[in-house]
Amino acid sequence: MPEEKIILNIGGIKYETFRSTLTSQPETLLGTMFQDQNECIKNSVNGNEYFFNRNGELFCYIMEFYRTGKLLFPTMFLWNEDQGSRITYQHFEEELDYFQINKSKLFSSLASQIAKNSIDRYISSLEQSIISNYISFNNKISLSISDRNRSGNSVCDYKAYDILTNMKEKIEKHLVETFSELKLKWECQQKYDNISHCSFFEINISISSPIEKLSESESVQSRITFIQDPINKSEEKIILNIGGKKYETFQSTLTAQPETLLGTMFQDRNKSMRHPINGNEYFFDRSSEAFYYIMEFYRTGKITFPYESGKVIYKQLEEEFNYFQIPFNKSAVICSSALETIRNNINTLILTFEKLIIYCCNNFRNNIRIEIGCNGENRIVPSNNRRYDEENLRKYCLPKFKNRYMYHTLNNMQTHIRDHLVKKFSDLEINWRFSLYNSQIHISISLSFGNIYKNFK
Repeated sequence: MPEEKIILNIGGIKYETFRSTLTSQPETLLGTMFQDQNECIKNSVNGNEYFFNRNGELFCYIMEFYRTGKLLFPTMFLWNEDQGSRITYQHFEEELDYFQINKSKLFSSLASQIAKNSIDRYISSLEQSIISNYISFNNKISLSISDRNRSGNSVCDYKAYDILTNMKEKIEKHLVETFSELKLKWECQQKYDNISHCSFFEINISISSPIEKLSESESVQSRITFIQDPINKSEEKIILNIGGKKYETFQSTLTAQPETLLGTMFQDRNKSMRHPINGNEYFFDRSSEAFYYIMEFYRTGKITFPYESGKVIYKQLEEEFNYFQIPFNKSAVICSSALETIRNNINTLILTFEKLIIYCCNNFRNNIRIEIGCNGENRIVPSNNRRYDEENLRKYCLPKFKNRYMYHTLNNMQTHIRDHLVKKFSDLEINWRFSLYNSQIHISISLSFGNIYKNFK
């Protein structure tokens, strides 16, 4: 018999969970309400839906407490008391009191967790910096961290300074393992500044260049098995209800990954493992936000390990991958995801230059010059002898160069882009000139319509 599902309507925001998830915390309000012997104290508004006139935004953290037994609270709310924030630490305390969650027991672990989160955030900032530099084709990163203001380029960050003082060896071990695919090397030395009379950490990180990886025939991630059957209109559609948010997919999409939890469950021979709640709908009491990345894996065969943002953090995502029994190597995933970003940037640049060339053909313009700065500023150099309508270029093409990674991608991959364009538009006898001056890229594209005139019929 499938387990009873409960819908909690919190101020208009609906959360779905199992009764057993709530009763796993029997000393709380919801844990008490949903004990079998307490049927009389529940006020259902619609079947198995129960309404509470409380803060629906904050309840996501309370719901995660019921699911995991851990109280996670974003520390940014601690400092928003005087900034008119809709959610503050006081609000959070009030919600905990209402739902009768023992604060004295949890806040001790919460305080420790907040300190751990600060360490996680600093390590995450290092990871993101490494990824950003890799995508920018920069294989050497230098940082200087002090606990007070000093001359030079040192960043005053007392938290980072304290973390490095106590954990630099652990951080080194973590980064070397995480970025083993990039052959990361880490040097961190503590030094003393005699002028400012303070100590600081000098960090030097080196990683491999993405160019050698781009030249490989396939990335590590592309070797993940992915089998997608042709679209079959009669194929069974599956609805996965994850914590109240519904994802729809085909059964074959899930079974294409047979070694995973969902891939195993939806094999025809394993029907006994399934417990639908409504026809072809199946409920999982997990994080709906994190499941987006799980679903993308099933649909594309690729694991996306995003930069930390929103409500989903790295560790939570790792827990979800483990729950759904999806094997992954973090180092390989980070590397292949970064390479995918670089490939997308290259393709965007190629498409943009193709549009420029087509624009020139449409206007019988035999040359065009573009200047692109490292901070995203760009312009079309005016023609000396003709005035062209360049409004569409400025509107649709130039904005593509404003992405901060495009400058670095173009600077490092211009030969590849040039060769592609020369080959694709061979009839136009394209001449591509590239130069770099004062951190500004200058590109001149010349083309000839001689072959067009000659071969016109």
